Amino acid sequence: MSSHLLTYIIFLPVLAAVFALVIPKSQNQWFRLLALAVSVIQVFILILIVRQYQAESGTWRVVEQLPWFTIDLGSWKKLQTEYYLAIDGLSLPLVSLTVIVMLIATISSWTIEKNQKGYFVLLLILNGAIIGSFTALDLLLFYLFFEFMLLPMFFLIGIWGGPRREYASIKFFLYTLCGSILILIVFIGLYLSSKMPDTYVHTFNIPYLYDESNFIDRTIFHPESSWLIAGLTARTWAFILLFIGFGIKLPMVPFHTWLPDAHVEAPTPISVVLAALLLKIGGYGILRIAYPVFPQEALSLSWLVALVGVVSIIYGALNAMASKDLKRLIAYSSVSHMGFVLLGIASVNVEGVSGAVYQMFSHGIITSMLFLIAGVLYDRTNDRMIENYSGLVKVMPSFFVVVLIAFFASLGLPGFSGFIAEVLVLLGSFKSNLFHVALPVLSTLGLALSAAYYLWTIQRMFFGPFHIRGLISPNTLFDLNRREYIMLIPLAIAALIFGILPQPLLDYINPFARTFVESIINNS
Repeated sequence: MSSHLLTYIIFLPVLAAVFALVIPKSQNQWFRLLALAVSVIQVFILILIVRQYQAESGTWRVVEQLPWFTIDLGSWKKLQTEYYLAIDGLSLPLVSLTVIVMLIATISSWTIEKNQKGYFVLLLILNGAIIGSFTALDLLLFYLFFEFMLLPMFFLIGIWGGPRREYASIKFFLYTLCGSILILIVFIGLYLSSKMPDTYVHTFNIPYLYDESNFIDRTIFHPESSWLIAGLTARTWAFILLFIGFGIKLPMVPFHTWLPDAHVEAPTPISVVLAALLLKIGGYGILRIAYPVFPQEALSLSWLVALVGVVSIIYGALNAMASKDLKRLIAYSSVSHMGFVLLGIASVNVEGVSGAVYQMFSHGIITSMLFLIAGVLYDRTNDRMIENYSGLVKVMPSFFVVVLIAFFASLGLPGFSGFIAEVLVLLGSFKSNLFHVALPVLSTLGLALSAAYYLWTIQRMFFGPFHIRGLISPNTLFDLNRREYIMLIPLAIAALIFGILPQPLLDYINPFARTFVESIINNS
């Protein structure tokens, strides 16, 4: 059984979703319990996976590799795909984050009343698709998992969202679909240009694509190909298309506009999943596919990746400062903080890459807290406008403490995980010679702006005389309940632990970062 742990952790929620379909719709409590049971079992499977994993190794671990299907195309040509799953120092932290966040999101979903059967079936499918995306090492398998995330999220926003849910879900769908098409075009080109070692069988195998010798002569993506499109090589265009496709998911400026609308309209648990997990698929795809497959093009365009990252940092922070809706502020802060992921990747050194991966993990923990906090207020008052609140510390002191932890962690205060991530990214970016030092200098402006909008929000909402527009008496407002403590306290503790003791997580990330950097430099 230990040899198929990744299969179990991916397909357990999918099987549970199929089982949920046969449960009568009237048995609402069973859908909640089934989803919770699946998340708890995934925690135990994750523990078994971590026990098998050797942190000091930069290679693939817990590997599952089997032929999936082969189609004979005549002559020597074959279409061959594999059921290929594995984890390394990049995917293990993100799989762990997924298991944690999906457990929290399931608990947060306890208050969902509308069509619980459909909601939890879609949430379970989304669970499996996210983990599958972080573990698949076959391009076709990765793309299937990547696309399977799209439909559940579209319906979860479009059916269970706010007043403008149809607009937000369609916008999310169109943006993500356009990015997926760009990615698919490159994947097809890679398949036609590559082969298995010592054979003439085309392959979707991702690790094989890292080796230039596995590309077929005179094909469009061969390293010595003379194909030019608008003055750029086909490989350069392929890197740009992958960067845009995954950047839409990240999201990076200017392809970010779907995110605030999706967050504002999505129910709280779905906002948590969207910000903590789906955005990380963008950074993961750039690290797993775009840079290693096109290393020379990645190095030559790292200045562009860094520039987009810095623009996202500053632009997202400025929009957050101007936001009056609490969820919209948090959404734009996500755009800003994910810009540090791009900046770290663009540095192509161990410090920067380790910081980028650490930032993805840290941001997942912190942003889950932030959206849960917004959900706590909205559940009580049906209002997210910052200007409508004042003096909340008087009636919600425990909630105020959790908000302080979440805000300070997000703005990068020392002692929290966000500080470790951003320091590593800045160390790597200042050290890098792939772009001008002015870019990391400008990125520090984002840190100052994040402190400004978080402190301004705290001052407006929690201090001064108690006031909530439309609320007559403070007695109708109450502090955190037991379910909310169960959701928020573990996340707060995690943000503190990974800020004070980062080394246990870095022991997994650093070997990947070293292997990644060596691969890019040696193959460029």
